[in-house]
Amino acid sequence: MYISAKEAARKWGISERRVRILCEEGRVDGVLRSSWAWNIPSDAPKPSDGRQLRHIKNHDLRIGGMDFSRLEEGKQALESYSNAVLFLHSYRHQVIRFILSVFAGEDLMITAQQLAVLFNQCFVPELQFEVQVLALNLRTLLNRLLSQYGLGPVPPKNRPPMSEQRLKELYQLLTQGLDDQGEYPYRTEAHADYTIDKQMQTLFIQYERDWMLLHPVVRSLFLYGELLRIKPYGRYDGLLAALALAQELLANGYPPAFVDIEHIDEFKAAMILTRSRGNYQNALRMLEQQLLFECTLLTSEE
Repeated sequence: MYISAKEAARKWGISERRVRILCEEGRVDGVLRSSWAWNIPSDAPKPSDGRQLRHIKNHDLRIGGMDFSRLEEGKQALESYSNAVLFLHSYRHQVIRFILSVFAGEDLMITAQQLAVLFNQCFVPELQFEVQVLALNLRTLLNRLLSQYGLGPVPPKNRPPMSEQRLKELYQLLTQGLDDQGEYPYRTEAHADYTIDKQMQTLFIQYERDWMLLHPVVRSLFLYGELLRIKPYGRYDGLLAALALAQELLANGYPPAFVDIEHIDEFKAAMILTRSRGNYQNALRMLEQQLLFECTLLTSEE
């Protein structure tokens, strides 16, 4: 039985273009070409990536000395929490905090009161249409991620892994109602020797190889920071990076936390340090504090 390049791309979590390149290079076992189409055995393994990582700035990422025991305690408290009604109530409030902080980080102005009106299915005249659509889409995605990956008393369902293809799906869902072009190409840079496409491929090579040995919270923050640095689409990249952070955290048993809105300027300064020096220590400590706070609220009986 054979599958198409598009189906193989979905199965392997890479782009269809990358699948075609692998086929052309003869690196897919048993592949056959029929006219313009590639016929790939359904049981063919995903080829290992033979490309060498090119050294580019900020790929030497550092976190300093960290003790993750408190985070593990918060995670264990969530795993043993059984009150689904209170948990879902707390999660809805957490989603609001997440959106407010992420929007503030991207200089998208919205208040808690405006979000409350919007989430009650009411248009907010003083808010830009774009901001309202993004807020609604982000809330939908955060609720969908909870359903997919599970947390606390909510059981997981399908748990799609993070990949370049998955990231494109998240971007499409985030921008639904704003960009209905069907295709979502990466931005292009004039006179760039190292294209966005190549940077994204290198990012996911690191993600799949080097970062898998890291603590999942570190891996989540690295993914967030590198997406901010690359800016793959040129629009809404910060929101996309926050979604990737949320998925990684949920996939590893942590709530989708983001730094509190009162400390967002400090967090933005810490993220600038990651881009200039590759040092994630300050940003990681801030995320750790917020995760501990969210774990406490999610397991509270009040």
